[in-house]
Amino acid sequence: MKEKSTHIVFLLPEYYEVPMGGYKVVFEYASRLSKDGFNVSLVYPSFLFFRRSRLIRKLKLLFFFLYYLVKKRKGVTWFPLDKHIKSVFVFSLRQKHVPEADYYVATAVETAYYLDNYHDVPPSRKYYFIQAVEDWTWGKETVIKSWQFDMHKVVISSWLLSLLQEIGEDATLIENGVDREGLFLIKEQTDRNTFQVMMLYHKQKLKGCDDGLKALEIVRKKMPTLRSVWFGSYQKPAWLPDWIEYTQQPTIEQLNDMYNDSAIYLAPSHNEGFGLTVGEAMTCGCAVVCTDTGGFLTMATHDETALVVPVGNVQKMAEAIVRLIEDESLRHRLASKAYESIARFTWDSAYQSFKRLFVE
Repeated sequence: MKEKSTHIVFLLPEYYEVPMGGYKVVFEYASRLSKDGFNVSLVYPSFLFFRRSRLIRKLKLLFFFLYYLVKKRKGVTWFPLDKHIKSVFVFSLRQKHVPEADYYVATAVETAYYLDNYHDVPPSRKYYFIQAVEDWTWGKETVIKSWQFDMHKVVISSWLLSLLQEIGEDATLIENGVDREGLFLIKEQTDRNTFQVMMLYHKQKLKGCDDGLKALEIVRKKMPTLRSVWFGSYQKPAWLPDWIEYTQQPTIEQLNDMYNDSAIYLAPSHNEGFGLTVGEAMTCGCAVVCTDTGGFLTMATHDETALVVPVGNVQKMAEAIVRLIEDESLRHRLASKAYESIARFTWDSAYQSFKRLFVE
């Protein structure tokens, strides 16, 4: 076990009061490190790239800065962080605002730019935890430039590793764990509603929710008994049809029931670095239909552990769902093979690899 004086600072891009997939991964590692004797701090800034931001983003940043000055943030409540972790709220991630540490971990493209400017910190103490191609705000050129900074990169999928290697960079590959306390197989496929499809809702267009809805509508025209259950961090969207049931921020018990009641899980994302919910669905015995975005392919092999369709191809997505509904043996085979395959993605294994980064 490492001495308690070893201090690791995770640089987050902002503070979220609702569950976020990428944050869950960071918090998982942070909590395990803290329980293992490391001194861990999570640092949340109010302003990042303020001058480069559009007016609406500037107004949002100013609002939340003033809001949280009054509210006095205490840290996240939606994840069971270890009680010894320090949540630090700062004006920006400029080094003068950030606690001094033995190691610094950038967790997003913006945070990597700030860490790169910590000139008195040697590259051996700088880590860049890359979970996706984060080109949705600042563009791909900004992302690629950040990947070339002189710091130790860590990626969560072979796909991301290949992208870095294409530009002459290297990284440590540590695939996420997907096992989660409270999520497990209860019902076999034979005991599920064959016509129930589950899906994650997210506001970001890159999650492909519009595509998912269109595909489900195509299926429902052919199979009127189709029902779908969606979940997400946000309020139920007003445009969601009545035949889709929505649960906002489900408890772990509710989420487990949703996975186990559903025969099929649909993942229509355009861009995923990994895809935790696909792994969770497989853990709970769902048959999966997903797009061929790189991160999903860590877990999904077409016609072996899932049906994989081209990103954005709504018709192929609908056809895959219909195929699984109509072909019981295929649905059972894919679900069973995925359940066996996904068992190797454990947090215990991932954490041991992650911890070694900080053990000299």
